[in-house]
Amino acid sequence: MRKHIPFVAIVFLQFAGCVGEAPEEPFYEPPLTDEELAQLPDDSVLDHEHTDEVLVPGPAEDDAAIFDDDEAFAPYDIPVIDDEESSAITGTTQFALLHWGLHPRASDGLRAAGVASWRITQTIGNAPASAGYHAQDGSVNGAPYTAATDISTSGMTATQIHNLLERLAKVGFAGWYRKNGVDGWSGANHIHVVYANCKMKSQLRAQVRSFLVGRNGLVSNRVYTWHTFSATAKATVQRKFNQSQQGTSNGGAGVSARINTSGAPLTVRANPSTSAAAVGSRADGAYITITCQKRGSSVTGTYGTSTLWDYIGGGYVADAYVATGSDGQVAPTCQ
Repeated sequence: MRKHIPFVAIVFLQFAGCVGEAPEEPFYEPPLTDEELAQLPDDSVLDHEHTDEVLVPGPAEDDAAIFDDDEAFAPYDIPVIDDEESSAITGTTQFALLHWGLHPRASDGLRAAGVASWRITQTIGNAPASAGYHAQDGSVNGAPYTAATDISTSGMTATQIHNLLERLAKVGFAGWYRKNGVDGWSGANHIHVVYANCKMKSQLRAQVRSFLVGRNGLVSNRVYTWHTFSATAKATVQRKFNQSQQGTSNGGAGVSARINTSGAPLTVRANPSTSAAAVGSRADGAYITITCQKRGSSVTGTYGTSTLWDYIGGGYVADAYVATGSDGQVAPTCQ
C-alpha cells in the first residue's frame, strides 16, 4: 500500500489521483443529541442470545489464525436496488450472501475482512432482548436485511479480536467487542457491528455516530476503551456513513475515496486526459465515489505519477491526487 507522502505537483491546476492511503487525520463528529442518546441500546441482551452453543451451528472451523494481522482488502461497493418490500431479486450481487439477512455490501465486507459464515451469529432477529436493533432495516435486491450483525469470537485470542475489529472498520463496519464487565457491557462475549453504507433504522445510525465519537454504542455512551481504532479505519467508516446520509443504499455504489491536493481544487475532465474539456472541479479534501477507472494521460500528483483516471459521475479526475487506500486499480474498468 502506498504511503501518504507529501509531493509538490508540477502540473497546471489539473490535479489527478493516484491511489494512496486515506489521510490519517481526525474527523470532527459532533456529540450525539439527546434524541440519539435515547436510541442507544442498553445491556439487557440475554446471554443465550450470543452463546456459540445456540447460534453457531455445527463444529466451528479453526480459522483464528486468519486474524493474526489487521489487513483487509477494500471491496467494491456494488450497485443495489432499495425495495420497500421483499420481492423477486432484481439486482446483482458480487457473491452469494454469507448469511441470510445481510446487505450484499455488508456480506462482501465481511468476506473481505476474513469472516466465515459460521462466525455470523445473528443478522435479522426479533428477540425481545434485542430491543429491535436486529429488526429488518429494509429490502435490497429483493431480499430483507439488517445493517446490524453479531459475530462469534470463538477460539480467538485478544490480539486476534483486536485485529478483527480493525479489519472490520477498514471495510466500513462500526463495531465493538462486547466483553462481559468491560465498557458497560454485561452479557456473553461477542462482536457487534453495523455496516455504515446502507439504509438503516435511526437506532443503528445513532450507534454508528457513537462509534465515530469513540463511544461504546450503548445507552451509557461512555468512552470505548477495549480497542483503539486507527484514524484510517475510522475515516473509512465515516466515508461509508456519509454515502448513506440520505437514508438510501443507492448513492453509495462505487469506491469511496478522498481528494488530496494540498489546497487547490481538483479539475474534473470530460475524458481521461489533461487536454480534455474541464467539466467541473472538486475541493481538496472532498469525498468522492469512484464508479470505474480508465487509463489516459500521465499525471504527476500527490501520490506520484500515474495514467489511471477515476470516473466520479459526470467526468474524470486523474488518480495521482486521490486517496483510495490501494496502490492499484480499485474499481472496474470504464467501458
